[in-house]
Amino acid sequence: MASATIKATIGSSTASLLVIYPHANEISNTELKAELLVIKDWFIAFNTDKPDVKGKVPSSSKSYPASVMLTTSDLHVSNTSPDERVHITGRLSTAAAWALDPKENNCCVHIYAKNNKLSDGYESWLLKNKDKSKLGSTLIVEKVEAALKGYRGTLGEGDLA
Repeated sequence: MASATIKATIGSSTASLLVIYPHANEISNTELKAELLVIKDWFIAFNTDKPDVKGKVPSSSKSYPASVMLTTSDLHVSNTSPDERVHITGRLSTAAAWALDPKENNCCVHIYAKNNKLSDGYESWLLKNKDKSKLGSTLIVEKVEAALKGYRGTLGEGDLA
C-alpha cells in the first residue's frame, strides 16, 4: 500500500492530487513513478474540464475538481468489462468530499495509456460512472490509512524524481 502527491500547473495556479493505492501490496518506486506520470497528464485534462472519450466533461460529476484519487486498480484488463482496453481505475474525491466523515468519492474514471503501456504516457480517459460511495467500511478505512502511512512523496522529487 502506498500514496503519493502529484502537483501540476492548472491555469495560473498549482493544484495537487493525492493518489492513494489501498489495494497495492507491493509497488516499487519505479512502477509508482511510471503510473503517476500517466495520472498527472490525466489530472491536468480532468481539472481543466477536457471531455472524456465519449464527450462527457468532468464538471458534470460531483468529483470536479479532483483532489484525491483512490487507485483501485493499476493498469489492468477489467473483469467486469473484458472488451475494454487496459486502464487504471480511480475513484475521485474533491477536497470537500474527502474532508467528510466518512470520506466520499463521487465518480469512477478509467485512464488509458498510449499503446496500453505506462512508458508511452497518457492517452485519454473515460468517466465510467458518477456513483457516490462512502469510505465507511472498517477494512477500507484501514487500507486507506495504511496507504497514507506508506506515503512516498511528490512526483518529481526525491525517490519519485
